[in-house]
Amino acid sequence: MPVTTLISSLGLLAAGLGVFCGIPQVVRLVRDPDATGLSYPSAVLGALASATWLSYGVALRDPAQLVANVPGIVCAVLTVVLAAKRLGLPLRTAAYAAAGWAPLVAAAFALGGVVVVGVLGTTVSLVKMLPQILTVVRRDPVHGLAPATFVLTQVSATLWTAYGLATGQWSVVVCSAVTVVLAGIVLSRRCPPLAVARALHEGRFGVPGQLLVRPFVLARRAGLTLAA
Repeated sequence: MPVTTLISSLGLLAAGLGVFCGIPQVVRLVRDPDATGLSYPSAVLGALASATWLSYGVALRDPAQLVANVPGIVCAVLTVVLAAKRLGLPLRTAAYAAAGWAPLVAAAFALGGVVVVGVLGTTVSLVKMLPQILTVVRRDPVHGLAPATFVLTQVSATLWTAYGLATGQWSVVVCSAVTVVLAGIVLSRRCPPLAVARALHEGRFGVPGQLLVRPFVLARRAGLTLAA
């Protein structure tokens, strides 16, 4: 397989996973009125980030960015609308943010081209996670967060990091690499590793889950035996 084809496939794989990132959160908000732990500012910034990267993809004519961000912006907007409804917050905040952000992206492209739009996309993508991080580190309840969204975000961002390195898109590299870390912080609060390991060991996710954690269980038992 030619290297160019491999790189293109990597980008499309990252984009394909990115398409599904926002769906679990939307489904959760539709099914469950409990949105505790979900940061509305992060949801609004997420919609702005998707719109910025969509603009970046259009300007660069990058199929991977288009595949990811066309459905991505739909999920982001739905998350904003549903989060506002569940949390009892006004939508006008999101409308004002969008109205102010669109001219900024247009000015960035006019002044510096696609590179500056990429920098702007990186900036808003990194900032969007900060309100959510602050929410989870305060130890507030986080039942309204969909764990699958953050798992998919981590996997997709890892692939985007590799794609950015392969294509020399450093805005994509920085944004994606930091997103992996930030999404991991949120996920570790929503699904503490020890609690997940205990659930797997107890068979809550079937035999495959038990097999997954068995080496760690055996290692722990061996350590306890040696200590005794």
